[in-house]
Amino acid sequence: MTLPGQETKTRTAFVALDFATYIVENFSHDAAVAEHASKALASARGAGLPVFHVLHEAMLGQIHPLLAPVGDEPVLGKTTLSAFATTNLHELLQASGVGRIVIAGVATSGTVLSTARWAYDIGYDVAVCADACADPDAQAHAALVEESVFPQSWLGLWRIARIVQSADIADLRP
Repeated sequence: MTLPGQETKTRTAFVALDFATYIVENFSHDAAVAEHASKALASARGAGLPVFHVLHEAMLGQIHPLLAPVGDEPVLGKTTLSAFATTNLHELLQASGVGRIVIAGVATSGTVLSTARWAYDIGYDVAVCADACADPDAQAHAALVEESVFPQSWLGLWRIARIVQSADIADLRP
């Protein structure tokens, strides 16, 4: 039985992390990450998912053109690795009835890992869009998103998140 005020939050949101042109061009092992993320973002928008953009506050004016916000999509400035620590992302997600987030971003071993762990720890169902994420180190990226790389490790995002591809985004609606 669900009590009033304890409704299950099942809405899915798309969270784009650190897609500043400088970061994409200098900290991505995959030159096509912005293109993949753009496709994932288009799928999220097409599925009617709320979209949130989070970048370091010093780079708010440098959003990569392929990931530019449209309409009233929030753009949040952060000062730490996680998208949650120094923004009101959690409050915005809660106000939107979101219980699941899909993460795309650069770098996998930095903001993606930190944000995914934080989201998981505070109760979100987490998905990481592997082809819409990149890292300066291709091996670090693989270790985080591919269970076969270190199957016994607790480091992998696959331990706390569903690993998806950009083509799967529309299927994540509740």
